[in-house]
Amino acid sequence: MSAISEELRTEQFVMSLRGVVPYVYEQAWQSVLDGTPLPRTALHRGPDGLLRRTLRPEARFRLQIVDWRATRAEVQDTRLAERLAGESAAGLPLDRAPLMCATLIRRSDRDWTFAWRYARELMDRRAGLRILEEAADAYAVLLRGGIPRGAAVAALPGGAAGAVPPGTALPGPASPGGPLAGVRTRGPVAR
Repeated sequence: MSAISEELRTEQFVMSLRGVVPYVYEQAWQSVLDGTPLPRTALHRGPDGLLRRTLRPEARFRLQIVDWRATRAEVQDTRLAERLAGESAAGLPLDRAPLMCATLIRRSDRDWTFAWRYARELMDRRAGLRILEEAADAYAVLLRGGIPRGAAVAALPGGAAGAVPPGTALPGPASPGGPLAGVRTRGPVAR
């Protein structure tokens, strides 16, 4: 398989949210991720078989926001299941940044579904949970009119173009009793 067409295993988080202000939610995610190399990271496999990180300065995390309110609830559920299965099956291209994508789906006037998917080679589930918690904290701060603190997510090991062995994750556990303890995950998905 060529480096261009190689795809990565993904981790997928799905959350039900209530009463979200979508553009503030997107701003919260930007505040957490913009200070890290995560949304700018692409990977390529070196001759030694190790994944090497390349930073793409132009890459930026984008939250896709869609509105499904005009669709019946049972159709929404089917569409969501099909969308999640399709995203999982598609994988993520190894050589393109960001190695993550997120969608915020408006399901009713108050109910939303947030789906976030990222390459497992970028970070593990615990680091993903930690980012979810930081985004939730940043969202709460923004709603109060504050400025979120800098992201606490550490840089990936290995430097700007260093070797990153498969499965390498960002350090630090998510707090097990935190606000995201009931988040549904889908994955890992090998592709």
